[in-house]
Parts: sequence; structure tokens; C-alpha cells
Amino acid sequence: MNQINSRQRLWRRRFPNTTFTSLILAASCAAPFGKVTAAQIEEIVVTAQKREQGSQDIGAAITAFGSDQLAKSDFNNIGDLQAMAPSLQIGESFGFAQIMIRGIGTDNPFAGGDPSVAMHIDGVVTGQSSAQFGSLFDIERVEVLRGPQGTLYGRNATGGSINVITQKPSEELNGYARVTVGNYELAKLEAAAGGVLTDGVMGRIAVRALDRGGYGENIADGGDIDDAKQQSIRGQLLFEPSDTVSVRVSAERHEEDDANYIPKFRAPSYDPAPLAALEPQPVDGTRASDPRDINSNVDLQNEREQESYSLEANWDINEVFSLTSLSNYQTFEKTPQADFDMTEVDFYIWSESFETEQTSQELQLNFSTDRVQGIVGFFYYHEEIESDNRLDLNLVPQFVIDGNPTLTGCGFDDNQSNRIIGTAEEDLCFLFRGSAEAEAYALFTNVSVDLTDDLTLNVGGRYSDESREGYTDYWTAPGAPVLTFADDKSFKEFSPSVRLEWNANDDVLLYAGYSEGFKSGIFLSGQRSPVLDPEIVDAFEIGMKGMFLDRQLQLNAAAFYYDYTDLQQGRSVPAGTSGFTLVYENAASAEITGWEMEFTWLASEVVRIDGSVTYLDATFDDYTSTDPFDTVYQQLGLIDAGVDLTQQLSGNRMVQSPEWAGNLGVTLDFQLANDWALSSTLAASYKDQVYFSQFNHDALSQESVTTVNGNVTLTSPDEQWTVNMWGKNLTDEEIYLGTFILNSSRTNAGFMAPPRTYGLTVGYNF
Repeated sequence: MNQINSRQRLWRRRFPNTTFTSLILAASCAAPFGKVTAAQIEEIVVTAQKREQGSQDIGAAITAFGSDQLAKSDFNNIGDLQAMAPSLQIGESFGFAQIMIRGIGTDNPFAGGDPSVAMHIDGVVTGQSSAQFGSLFDIERVEVLRGPQGTLYGRNATGGSINVITQKPSEELNGYARVTVGNYELAKLEAAAGGVLTDGVMGRIAVRALDRGGYGENIADGGDIDDAKQQSIRGQLLFEPSDTVSVRVSAERHEEDDANYIPKFRAPSYDPAPLAALEPQPVDGTRASDPRDINSNVDLQNEREQESYSLEANWDINEVFSLTSLSNYQTFEKTPQADFDMTEVDFYIWSESFETEQTSQELQLNFSTDRVQGIVGFFYYHEEIESDNRLDLNLVPQFVIDGNPTLTGCGFDDNQSNRIIGTAEEDLCFLFRGSAEAEAYALFTNVSVDLTDDLTLNVGGRYSDESREGYTDYWTAPGAPVLTFADDKSFKEFSPSVRLEWNANDDVLLYAGYSEGFKSGIFLSGQRSPVLDPEIVDAFEIGMKGMFLDRQLQLNAAAFYYDYTDLQQGRSVPAGTSGFTLVYENAASAEITGWEMEFTWLASEVVRIDGSVTYLDATFDDYTSTDPFDTVYQQLGLIDAGVDLTQQLSGNRMVQSPEWAGNLGVTLDFQLANDWALSSTLAASYKDQVYFSQFNHDALSQESVTTVNGNVTLTSPDEQWTVNMWGKNLTDEEIYLGTFILNSSRTNAGFMAPPRTYGLTVGYNF
């Protein structure tokens, strides 16, 4: 079992990323490693709230994973949490992470939208969904917090938060190196080292390099798709000029240059097509028969660059108060390119240039007495986004363009063949260019008061003042003039929280609470939707955390009800018989009810069983919209022009919100005769049907599916060497993480989770 030395305790006391930090290692390390010497679940006690506190002492729905558990599962990014935490669903569209917790998240794949589930790395928020898929390495732990967040964090979130805590510099010389090989030509190196550099100065450096062949093939040229070529590096310096002051500086860079996140043909949009015009276009093209392959003449690409620079300063003012300042600057750029007709024929190409730059500043005043603990914080956030969406569509015969120059760029002879990145604007059929800017200020506080030895009242509040503005400065379409669209809006909101915790006895905690979640309005760069209003969630939750069977069983459960208003929803509306435009709007309301349970049971000295189950009823309460399929049918005369196509979607399930989900894992720990330790885990995860459309079309969904993961780990007697054999999706299920309609090519395109993967990791720790 991992142990916490005095230096780590001091670090957690001085650098509390959140008030919840203290419970995480207990949850992630409660599972014993090697032979269990006592059949009891032991909590690790930390002092992040300036008092000793274990995981079962805080009333909050949190699941956490320690570094050992992540390493055994070949953890790469947040997508690998998919089957590990209750109520968590992670989809993907064009490389945008679509994270949902308890039915709350975002399915928006366009620049300018905020995630509904925040992702923090060492307390710093990652502002854009695309950047959330960056690599994660040299990790101490990952926390998944469920429910609205805002009174403990700089950035507010309606759905929850995924907190990533990296390994920090320490006085001890330590580090590791891990080499991984696997199928699909996987080769990965991860290494880190840290220790004292000079008096009062400690450092740590970590690197990661990954090279993997494609899960699919472009059969037109034999090249890989959904491959990976990534490099990452992080450096940290920790200065301790005195016993009460410390400063940590961190710099990180991540790069990708591959053909990942490629949309692939799933099915015709209209199946069967009532008219020839609704058959997949172009009619003379051939699409790959294997869902993981593509037949494309386009130079497919995924290029990404991500940098982050942080400065964290901490001052222990006295025995009661401490002050923390966290400053951050980060950038993210990507340039993807894809084939939207998915054939070897010149027809429809898409590319995007996306850049974002964000700055944040957070101040925290922490205080702790015998009966009162809390935080008062100030947060500032600024983000600028530039996007350039380019579409080249083979629409019009050249002789028509010769007589109508406004159509230049959309002719058969104008098509840019396999590459439109860098093409002159006048040679493109469609161009959506724009920018968006967000600025936010917030004051927040959270205070816990021990009313009695067994009863604690936790109250919090957040005042948010945010503004959004943006414009689309150049937009062309066949026969249409250049358009300029701009909008701006500001928002102010107070979001309270209150929670009561009762220790029924030494091993059982009961809690009940209310919190309000606030997500700012958004402006989508390059689109023509006005700034949307904020989303508001009124969340009610009751829960229990307990140790039973002489601490052989840890059982946590929660039930929740959310009243969700002004949801930010998007839908594609056809513009003519070939093009489409995005309409983003505030849906009226939704209601979410559900419950979740997770447990760890030490069945014997060598057998541990972990599991969870979630029931989620996430449905629209009052949402009227128009199905794009019906709009096309009406345009083509298949539905009478006088028919009102508006639908009431009340009762429809919200996107990416499975009704039932659960996982069950069995771990066996043995001490071998040669004093090597063997640990083996086999885990199954089930998720019910997931819809990718508010209209709940089966063709735009992922059917219920069960996946199986496993690993076998050998550890040397001195715990320096590890050999880990791992496998994921062992039954090789075909799983869609996202599906969307391309109206111009009349196709249903999708993004898929990895197939069966397996490999061997050899590690050395020092």
C-alpha cells in the first residue's frame, strides 16, 4: 500500500487544490497491493483541510484513482475513465471531449462552448473541450467529483469536475521509467525524476512519448487512421525560502501529429432513401465496408499543440490562516482535416484552424480552527478564441459558375482535391471564420462548522460576473453575400450550497444537501447563433458512506434530483438541399433523477471485489424543436409545405445519458514463493443505450454494450521492478463515442472507441 511520508503531508497542508483533496488517496489506495496482511479496509489520513480527515468523513460523491491503479490500466487520458467511475459518460466528436456526469455535459463540437464538466490539472482549469483530451502522465491521482461545483473551485461547473493531480517535487530523489509495447505497433515511454537541486529548491521533470499504428486504414492509399504520435514534457520547480512560504513553478507542453479523430462512414443518413437525391453522395464514390476504415483521397490529419505555465505561491500566515495564489497561462492550437464524403472521389473536404489563449488567477484564503474550516476565494478568467472553418464542396458545373461568379469555389473544377489547409479564401465554397472572447470574475466561499461532535453544517456561495462577445467576420456560401454577425452579453449569478453531515456512528456518515450550478452563456466562434443564456441546475442530493463487516466492506450510495433549465442545445438545420447550418439554442428544461452505489469488499486476504451501479432518468421536461430529417423531407416535397414540423421532445432521453450503467471487478493478490507479488484484476463494465441526438434516433445511438478489461502485475520484492500485462476491450466490441449527420453527403458518420488492445509494460521505480 502507498504510504504518505511527512513531506507529502506537509505538501498537502500547504497546497490544498480543493477542500476535498484529503479524501482522495484514501479512496484510491484503499485497495490493498500485494498480500493483504489484515482483511480490513484502511483509510489513509491526510491533513489537506488542516485537520486529520479520511475519505468516509466527507459528504460528497467522489471517486478517485491512485497512480498504481492508473498505471496498471494503461491510462493515457480522461477517455480511459469511461468505465471506472459511476455516472460518468465520455463521448467524442472531432476530438472534442464530450464529458457527461449524471446526464449533464455538452455535445457541442464547435469553438466557443464551455464544458459542463470542468477539468482541472493541479487546480488549473482546462477551458476548451478539445484540450481535455491531452495526455496525462506522472499522475499522483485523478478525482471524479459528481454534482455542481463552484464554491470550492475557481471555475464553476454544472455537472462536476475531473481533477488531475500530478506528482510534485520532493526532498527525496525518486522517479520511474516505464516502457510499453503492444498490438497496433504500440510503443510508449514514460519517465520522471525529481529531488533536491540545491538548498531550498526541489525539481521534477517528466516526459512521455507515444507512437501507435492506426486502429483503421485509409484503403485509398494504405495509410493509418486513428493512429497516435504524441510527445509531452512537464517541468516543475519548488522553492521553499522559509518554513512558511513556498513557490511552485510548472511548465508543460503536449504535441500530436497523426491522423486521429477521423470521422468514418457508419450508414446512409436516409435508409432507405425515398428519393435518389437522398442517396449517399457522391453516387460514384465507394465507401469502406469495415467501420474502422475509410476510403479517402484527402490528406487526413490531426495536429495539436498545447502549453501551460503555472505559478503557485503558498504562505502559512499562522496556525489558523494560509494564503494560496495560483496563476496560469495556457494556449491550445489544432488543425484537423477530414473527408466529409468518405470516398476516393473529389466532393467534400473539411478543415479547421483553431486557436485559444487563456489566463486565470485564483486567490484562496484557507482557515481552520477546532470546529470551523473553510476557504474564501477570488477567481479571474480570460479566454480568446480564433477559428477558421473551411469547407470545399463539389456542387456546381463549371459552365454555371462562368455565368455566375458568386459561386466561385463550389464548382466541379474548383475542388481542392486532397487538401484545403492554406487554400486562398476565394477558392473555397464555404468559410466560417470568427472569434469569441470570455471574461469572468468570481468570489466564492465554503465553510464547514462542527455543530456537535457528530453533526457538521457546510455552507457555501459563489457570485459570478461573466461576459461573452464574438463575431463572424467572413462567411460565404453559394450565391450568398459575405455576412458579418456579432453579439455580446453579460451575466451575473449567485449560486448557494448547503449540506448537513451526520456521523451516525464511527463508521457511517449520512448527508443531505442542495447546490446550484451555473454555466455561463456561450458564443460559438464562426457561427451565427447569438450569445446563449446561462444554464442553471438546482441539485438536491442525499447520501451515505459507510464501513461494515468489521471494515471489510466499504459501501457508498447517493440519490439525486436535478432541476435543469435553459439547456444549451445544438441541432443541424438544412440550408438548401445540400448545405446545413448549426442552430444553438436554450432548451426549455429537463429533469434528472437517479441513484448510484459503489463498494469495495475484502472477501478474503487475497480477494477484493469492487463494483458500482448507476440508474439515471435524464429526460427533457419541455423542449420543442424541429427534426432536421423532417425539414429535408419537407424541402423535397415528401411532407406537405403546410405541415408544422415542430415536435415536443418531453420525455426523450438527454444525449449520452444511459439509463443503467455498472461495473464489477475482481482482484486477486498473492505473495509468491520468491517474494515477488502478483496482482491480477478482471473487470466488466456495462452501459445501456446512449443517444447522440435529442430526437432519440436509433441510427444515431450506441446500443447497450459490455466491455471487459484486465491486467496481471508482478512486483519485485523491493518494489522497484514491475511487469504489467494489460488488456482493454478484450471482447473487441465496436463502440461509437459520437455520431452525426452530414447532410451534404447524405451520410451518417461516427467516431469509435479503440478496439481490443493489449500490451506489456515494464517499469522501474527508484
